Amino acid sequence: MLSKALITLLLAARVVTLNFDWERDQVIASAIANAISHEGCKITPGDDNWPSEEKWASFNETLGGALLKPKPLASLCYAGDGYNAEKCEQLRDSWAGMNLHSDDPTSVMSQWASGNTCVPTSHPNSTCAQGGYPVYVVKATSIRHIQLAVDFARNNHIRLVIKNSGHDFNGKSIGGHSLSVWTHHLKDLVYHANYSSPTGSYTGRAVAYAAGVQAFEGSALMRRNNMTFIIAGGTTVGIAGGFLQGGGHSSYTSYYGLAADQVLAITAVTADGKVVEAHEGQNEDLFWAFRGGGGGTFGIITSVVVKAFPNTPLVSGSIRFSTTPTRGTNATAISHETFWAGMKAYWEFGTAICDAGGLGYNFIYPNSSITGLTFTVSISLPKKTLAEYRSFVRPLLEKLNSLGIALPVPTLKQSFVAAFDNEPPFPLSRRTLGDITGHTLIASRLFPRSSFSSNSSLHASHLAIRHLVEDGDLTFHGMSYSPTLAVAGNPSNAVNPAFRNTVLHAQGYENGAHWDGKAPVRTKRELTERHERLQGYMQVWRDATVGGGSYINEGDAQDWTWKEAFFGNNYPKLAQIKRKYDPEGVFWAVGAVGSDEWEVRDLDGKRREGIVTQDGKLCRAGGA
Repeated sequence: MLSKALITLLLAARVVTLNFDWERDQVIASAIANAISHEGCKITPGDDNWPSEEKWASFNETLGGALLKPKPLASLCYAGDGYNAEKCEQLRDSWAGMNLHSDDPTSVMSQWASGNTCVPTSHPNSTCAQGGYPVYVVKATSIRHIQLAVDFARNNHIRLVIKNSGHDFNGKSIGGHSLSVWTHHLKDLVYHANYSSPTGSYTGRAVAYAAGVQAFEGSALMRRNNMTFIIAGGTTVGIAGGFLQGGGHSSYTSYYGLAADQVLAITAVTADGKVVEAHEGQNEDLFWAFRGGGGGTFGIITSVVVKAFPNTPLVSGSIRFSTTPTRGTNATAISHETFWAGMKAYWEFGTAICDAGGLGYNFIYPNSSITGLTFTVSISLPKKTLAEYRSFVRPLLEKLNSLGIALPVPTLKQSFVAAFDNEPPFPLSRRTLGDITGHTLIASRLFPRSSFSSNSSLHASHLAIRHLVEDGDLTFHGMSYSPTLAVAGNPSNAVNPAFRNTVLHAQGYENGAHWDGKAPVRTKRELTERHERLQGYMQVWRDATVGGGSYINEGDAQDWTWKEAFFGNNYPKLAQIKRKYDPEGVFWAVGAVGSDEWEVRDLDGKRREGIVTQDGKLCRAGGA
């Protein structure tokens, strides 16, 4: 281990090289980083080794002025030079909208993960702190910007985080005392009518898009070119980041598979600052890991090429029943037992939706909700006529009617773009999850086909879901889909093997765990208690779903069984690839591959109890 005196000399040598001659500088920088890493923690402001203001200024000059030092979005609500009561009130009113956060260099969907720091407030004399938000941000408009950011963070042993639009339920896009790479402005997007893959194994339609492209931009491209490719349902979600790298489901999951299944080539910056190409003929291990192994782990994707398909229209219709009749209609209330009998009928029908290549996008709202105990589902089927659709859903409607749930024939809608562009006709839509900062304390489970294949397993799964909603008073969100790729066959990638057997992607939300700009901010103790409570209900789901798993992008990163849940038997291979491409731990995200090798602590190095927020110091696990 290098002595502190030698580290000081090395740092002095670094001052001389502030012109950032990277080839000459990296030997010294690597020695510094290795020496500091033995002390166990990434450096933070106030540490002797934290870069000086002059060094940050020199770095910004090298970047061409792309370095930002942003305050938290709501800092204008607090007393000081930036205080603005009128703008603060506007911010409070619009705080739930995702656009506000996706267009900001640091703000994200899950404020709780920041430590609930510097939120909109009507008490301007309270405290606003940087908390879990990064100190500096590189506004990347080129690959070179990303390389420089990775090199600077690695060489100076500073925590590095990656943000595009900030869509994450667990705070993976932020990190206290960190340098952030903001990829939001990398917007290249091109449709190729006749693309050939690097090895020549694929020729056909394809789309190439950069790291900052969002779903609404993909929708526009599909309209212009009369074709379909896989994008996220939430219009502001970035489609090259965690969405793609964790799997990526859509309206076409049961028909075309996941977004990760369609990737032909990837360009990325790895932990050594190099630009790499990854496809089936080059860096094949990295190509495998990027497609399903989770975002923020193996490198920073700068662009991808994915398969595109002929325009694939969807026909969809909605069903709703409730223990509380809809105001202004002739509907009558049904009993709780009738409601749950109707739910069991839907679970029986869900597998048929999957086998037809469709999607059943559903919610169950608890009795305490504004609608009372309510079920809504939008069932979408690809390449069906209206008559074929009506014939398909008729058995479900007849079954519900026999149970005492009389429903009209659904009003049908045909869509030619694979995105939730409009509000579906039920109380809380996809926009609640994709475009609104809402119920962010979340856990999920992939229910396998076996969970509904017999009367006993169907009954157990039904009771497990009912327990969460009825006894837990939690919101349920489910997607009946099955990414078995009946059209194309399963590719070899790192997608959670549990996906290949699932027929229901189920989620539970801890109501009131979010901050909407007006509700009381939850303390960490309250969040921890709610998290433990939610995981208690998840254990009931685990017991009913042997062989199931969880979706890393819409699950609890602090799931007690996260390795098995998110990665299944892929984890050992993913961990090996992680060590190969990032031996120093440049990239870290909670719940990601290798995340157990680091932990967030207090600034004094004290280990934390309870739910993990990102407003601390990142240290090697098990260190002093």
